[in-house]
Amino acid sequence: MAHSENRTAPFLLRAFGLAALLCVFNALSAHGWSGTCIETAQRVNRAEGLPANLLSSIAITESGRTDPATKAKVAWPWTVTSGGEGQYFPTKAAAIAEVKRLQRAGVENIDVGCMQINLKYHPDAFSSLAEAFEPEANVRYAARFLKDLRGAQNGWSEAVRHYHSADAERGRAYERRVAANHRDFLAEAASGRAFASPPRAARAEAGPVRVADNSAVERQRAEARAEAAAWRQKKLEEYLARRAAQRDG
Repeated sequence: MAHSENRTAPFLLRAFGLAALLCVFNALSAHGWSGTCIETAQRVNRAEGLPANLLSSIAITESGRTDPATKAKVAWPWTVTSGGEGQYFPTKAAAIAEVKRLQRAGVENIDVGCMQINLKYHPDAFSSLAEAFEPEANVRYAARFLKDLRGAQNGWSEAVRHYHSADAERGRAYERRVAANHRDFLAEAASGRAFASPPRAARAEAGPVRVADNSAVERQRAEARAEAAAWRQKKLEEYLARRAAQRDG
């Protein structure tokens, strides 16, 4: 859903308010939300004190897909994106195998998991690939990084933009996508339907679902991801340097 530029930031401020948090949390509880990415995102969101449903909206934006069986929109924990081509794997083991294959081929720029954390620009985010694809570890890292971005930027809207890209236009476009998913999130909860994540033992599939080819759009997406990851790494290094200086002082 497209929205005018001047309405995006105010919408986020309204949508991520305390009232929305309470209403949607009650709706989710009543309608029995379950699953890995969304379940984890909701829990971590509350624990970290982030704006209501922020992590869930980003998860849907980053690793969202349509479940081929139920047609429901889900956030997929075993998503791998590299070079503009995203793939949804049926199991954690299959996703890990793909990352290892890419790495053996010399590919470094790889996004993984619920929140699509880039392994090249966040090399110390996880102790192993197995941990990288654990929704808990993946979402918690994203939460910490968003809070760091929020500290470096002027509010949550800017943090959301820079989670994706330091380029102003791309960042605003990404924020609009997150805002649209958040609106859908509220509507689904209010109607008794909900976004979901795959069950802990996912249904077997013949193979990964390829969601992109070498189109111009996907090449732009790859370039934007690389640029955003480089900017995020720079900001993270600056933040860690400030923390170290504070401790030493």
